[in-house]
Amino acid sequence: MPVIEVEPGINMHYEDRGIGAPIVFIHGWGGSADAWDLQVLDLAHHYRCITVDLRGHGDSDKPWGDYTYDLFVRDLHVLIEKLGLDAVTLVGWSMGGHIALKYAHEHPEHLARVVITGSGPRFWQAEDALYGTPADDVQGLIDAVRLARTETIAGLYGNNFHRTDLNPTKDWFVQIGWKVPAFVGLTSIQALIDNDLRSVLPSIQIPVHVFTGRHDIIWDPRWSEEAHRLLPNSTLTHFENSGHVAFIENRAEWNDALTDVMEGRTLPESVGANAAVEGGV
Repeated sequence: MPVIEVEPGINMHYEDRGIGAPIVFIHGWGGSADAWDLQVLDLAHHYRCITVDLRGHGDSDKPWGDYTYDLFVRDLHVLIEKLGLDAVTLVGWSMGGHIALKYAHEHPEHLARVVITGSGPRFWQAEDALYGTPADDVQGLIDAVRLARTETIAGLYGNNFHRTDLNPTKDWFVQIGWKVPAFVGLTSIQALIDNDLRSVLPSIQIPVHVFTGRHDIIWDPRWSEEAHRLLPNSTLTHFENSGHVAFIENRAEWNDALTDVMEGRTLPESVGANAAVEGGV
């Protein structure tokens, strides 16, 4: 099992498959590198696909302490440097997209581009942010994780899906969230809440491609649209038949879109089963 020592005595697990331009995939809250299995299966024939378990997640070490974005970004930076990666395409889902944006702000020298999916500059509502998860719901989530981690994560991961014809896949995906200890889940949720990246997005000059599921009830698509407005060099693509996990629900279209990103091709504004209907065709 390949690991990188990110600080003395603390190992970060990753998988490295394929040959070609490097893509580093970051999972979301409570997840693991396994979330990207379908992308690796389809894309490793053409690209070097590196999937990581963030500290405290998956098969990475889980030391006691607070799990902050600064810590996640530092670990990611150590991994990218120790692997000698350059011109990286950094892909992040949900909280992983949030982390990818923060990394792009702090370490653009290692990146060719960023892709975020089901993510944006902020997660929850505030006085100047009228969409997203209501503050009361966020506190309810924190309380639920504290009281019943497994059931809460299973329920949340189940709500990632919009499609109702993917139950076996949904069952597999829910299992991913069962590896994270409660204290990691709690402190990383707090990190998610604490980080509002709206002020730094205008300074990110590298290309950022924003993917969002039209029916995402976890991370409001309007935050993805806000990211597109704030980023000076970005594209926005809606996946019409997806919720929070467009890379699973619209697997073929999502992987094709990432391939288009890698090959420098123009991305569509909308893809998926309902695109033609909404376009009036």
